[in-house]
Amino acid sequence: MKINFINSAVTSITILLIAGCASMTTAPSTPPSATVSIREWSAAYYASAAAGKGTLNYNGRRHHFIISGVGAGGAGGQKTSATGKVYNLNKLSDFSGTYHGISSGLTLIEGKMHAKLTNGNGVVMYLAGETEGLASSMGAQAFEVNLTD
Repeated sequence: MKINFINSAVTSITILLIAGCASMTTAPSTPPSATVSIREWSAAYYASAAAGKGTLNYNGRRHHFIISGVGAGGAGGQKTSATGKVYNLNKLSDFSGTYHGISSGLTLIEGKMHAKLTNGNGVVMYLAGETEGLASSMGAQAFEVNLTD
């Protein structure tokens, strides 16, 4: 009886977390400061590691950046192609830094992902994308983003 209760509680908490992640990764309807596109490769087994590159479109100019990160939660390997909206970007130098946030996704050959990442300068990225591979992810993430030009 006690094990059934624990299993039910864990299942309920998981469902609530998934629903919470989905709503927390939806961008506001206000116009963004900039947009991004990212290509990233990741692998996970409880902990995760990721690396990739992207393009920031800000004030009519394109700026390239690299992204690398670590996280908790998930398993498998995948390639991600994501686009997103950037908010609270007041100057280009505020874009680089360490971003923390949550992400959720499931990839069975092809899948979808959503993430909300915030850096120490208050810049917020809302990402949505397509994934390829075999992986599940839901958890805390930390990414280092550095402009390359």
